[in-house]
Amino acid sequence: MKAMKYKNIKRRCVFALGAIVVSLGACKKDGFLDVPNKQTLNNQSTFASQNNADLFINDIYNQLPDGNNDYQALDQYADNSFCGAAWENGQATVRAGSINPSNVPTGPGGMWDWKGTYTKIRKCNVFLKEAATNKANYSDTWYQQRVAEVTYLRAYFYSLLFTSYGGVPIITVPLDNRDGSDIFGARASIDQTLAFIEADCDAAAAVLPAKASETGRASKGSALALKGWVELFAASPLVNTGNDASKWAKAASTNKQLIDLGTYNLFNTSATSYADQFLGPNNWNSETIFARGYATGPAKGSHREGYLGPVYVNGVQQSWGNLAPTQGLVDDYAMDNGLPISDPASGYNPQKPYEKREPRFYQSILYDGSSWQGDIFKSRIGGSNQIDLGSTSDISNTGYNARKTLDESITGQTSINLAPSFANYIIFRYAEVLLSYAEAQNEAVGPDNTVYDAVNKVRARSALPAVKSGLSKDQMRDYIRRERRIELAFEDKRWFDIRRWKITTGTNGVLTSAVYGMKIEPSGGSLTYTPVKIFTNLFFDYQNWMPIPQDVMDQNKKLVQNPGY
Repeated sequence: MKAMKYKNIKRRCVFALGAIVVSLGACKKDGFLDVPNKQTLNNQSTFASQNNADLFINDIYNQLPDGNNDYQALDQYADNSFCGAAWENGQATVRAGSINPSNVPTGPGGMWDWKGTYTKIRKCNVFLKEAATNKANYSDTWYQQRVAEVTYLRAYFYSLLFTSYGGVPIITVPLDNRDGSDIFGARASIDQTLAFIEADCDAAAAVLPAKASETGRASKGSALALKGWVELFAASPLVNTGNDASKWAKAASTNKQLIDLGTYNLFNTSATSYADQFLGPNNWNSETIFARGYATGPAKGSHREGYLGPVYVNGVQQSWGNLAPTQGLVDDYAMDNGLPISDPASGYNPQKPYEKREPRFYQSILYDGSSWQGDIFKSRIGGSNQIDLGSTSDISNTGYNARKTLDESITGQTSINLAPSFANYIIFRYAEVLLSYAEAQNEAVGPDNTVYDAVNKVRARSALPAVKSGLSKDQMRDYIRRERRIELAFEDKRWFDIRRWKITTGTNGVLTSAVYGMKIEPSGGSLTYTPVKIFTNLFFDYQNWMPIPQDVMDQNKKLVQNPGY
């Protein structure tokens, strides 16, 4: 993609994101951001009343990842998408094997930025300290609820560090070196860091309601989802090198607790429920467990559609096309009979590759011949979005664009008039919990009936037949991993999965193999489909853990760098 054009885009992105005013749940009259307007609050007045303290807490919620308003999706770090912009982290750093302590990739919006995340953790610690000091100013119900929420948020921020760096320093009070105190600490072990996050989740879950009473707030479900996720990560091969089955069992138990709450269910109101759940009109639906929400805004010009959607629509460029699914992802979508395309009985025809695919494919991928906003997406040679094999324009160099998470009703984006996205950025949803339980239970005891039940519920929502019976643990593992890739595509999950599974490197490593797109050529009234290599990845096993930034290492001499850096 054109370097100069994208440099300009990057400047505009920074300016636009800096202007966003985010307010979770505020679009409802009973939303939890409906507090009196205040001028700047000093330290004393901030915690003098519940309303003032709520302003402080709202700012902590505002620190949640802003994944819907970033020009680069996390799937570009992994093998689900490939953006040809050579300056972006996905290509320039991660997939070029260039990760080092001086250029640590931090995910969309600095998701796991070391310093930025500790700043967020400090906000949590400040509230927990000051709220306890000023407890007499609050009702007991308010105090218990808000302490539990902030404890959960602290655990969440620590989870971003844990799943990126491993063991990290555990800080539970607001540090201050103005009195000569030592503010630098050593790294806790991986087990200690996990235990701390689990304890915070347990403390939050013991107080919070099963489902938040106000949209956007943390709940018991949120706490269990987070705990189940970090336990699943810790049970996986990257951390659990000895494959201790008890770690898998612990992750399965926590995810089962959440399932047994009976509070959440798969969003399933129409044939397109799978994709519709990500759109603004369906914010806070029955499947959403925890999300970053936004205030109600304009119906046109959203960042997400403007950054990630198809480039040319009805002859006009209205996007930068940054979310370009790879052929590898496309090939993992099953046929409508539930069989993978590699199965000879599936009916897959490589010269009619988009026929009779499973419903999630059509709800997730824009492919040659599909429609978008009344136009036909044509990535074929000579088409309006002809595959850009040389990465010289904004057009996809894989021959695909994403559809999932994008709102087809939002039209007319321009590079200078992009409003924030107002669809929730979903952090945890019920389908992921079902698949996490299935994975952990399968690894702990094998594919029992509860494993089949969890996987089949996810498949049934998309009209897929049940997984065939009699699978071995290894066979079920393959099914579950493919289900996670497809079900959670473009939700910033794949990067964490490929690392924890340790499938990034090796002979068939997903970040050491070539990236393919689809070249489609008209020929005698028909089309010829040819997979074409567009990039060769480079990645090293030690890069499954991020390095601690060099400037942090220089400041804190007690830290030990991750191996390999």
